[in-house]
Amino acid sequence: MTIQGLKKTFPLKHPFDFGGEQITEVALRRPKGREVREMQNAGAGKNGDVGFAMMAALAEREEALFDEMDGEDVMVVQVWLNGILGN
Repeated sequence: MTIQGLKKTFPLKHPFDFGGEQITEVALRRPKGREVREMQNAGAGKNGDVGFAMMAALAEREEALFDEMDGEDVMVVQVWLNGILGN
């Protein structure tokens, strides 16, 4: 994982094809306060997972990309995101 400015790049252990593109890494920017608040409000009282929505927003990619990503790679990104959010 590398940091460039406000983005963190995660090389994938398990690259995959998505929409005709070979995905070998994903880069997420750090969330803004309003995004954290929106995601917390979206998840309040729900059993749904707002983590994938947050990852997709910060990567500026569609949520379906993270649905297709290997679970091991998703967990690396999720651990980073949880660390930022204090979860």
